[in-house]
Amino acid sequence: MLPPVFHLLRAAPAVTALIGASPTRAFRHGSAPQNVAAPYVTWAVISGVPQNALDEVPRVDQLSVQVDCWSDNTGTGSAAVEQLATAVRDALEPHAHMVSGPADSRDPETMRYRITMTFDFWRSR
Repeated sequence: MLPPVFHLLRAAPAVTALIGASPTRAFRHGSAPQNVAAPYVTWAVISGVPQNALDEVPRVDQLSVQVDCWSDNTGTGSAAVEQLATAVRDALEPHAHMVSGPADSRDPETMRYRITMTFDFWRSR
């Protein structure tokens, strides 16, 4: 039912080199635990649309997933978040379409750098 974001990131050596493999620092529901070490990734399904048919129940769902890459505000923070975002994009694009991003920002409280991307996955039921 859900897209395999966690599994795809965990299977990508370029991603795990940056955020670890076990336990990984990739968090669902769009948020990370308080005081988590950076860099890390958050992701959440932001919309879902069944591919309806007139003569049967949908066989496929289109799911849009927002993926945020985070790094600390350090001397390499900006470069680090770009490196992580590139690795994440390369891990997900063979399995989904990137439909928006990369968009960059900084969290006003933590001052961490963030790059946001949105991917569309199609999942068979």
